[in-house]
Amino acid sequence: MKGRAMRRGWMLLGLLALSAAALAEDGRAGGGRYEALPLAGADGGKGGGRALILDTRDGHVWIWSENELITTPDGSRRYGAGFIYQGKLRPGSQPGEMIEPQTR
Repeated sequence: MKGRAMRRGWMLLGLLALSAAALAEDGRAGGGRYEALPLAGADGGKGGGRALILDTRDGHVWIWSENELITTPDGSRRYGAGFIYQGKLRPGSQPGEMIEPQTR
């Protein structure tokens, strides 16, 4: 339990640092380059330690998960926090338009 709280604290610190860097780079006080939205988790929609992260400038999308299967440099596998790149979106042309990920 203590390890989980520590991981969550480090990830929160990392997200805050990323947000601060985005605001400094963007120069706007009202919004930053990156937006994060909580995702419903397996435990009744309480979040479950997942978030959708959108790069509002370039359209890149990631999912951050608190409990992702990770392969370590020595080849072993374990569960831990991680980012999963989802792709890049294109700008929409009208409200309500479905935006599909661009091919790589």
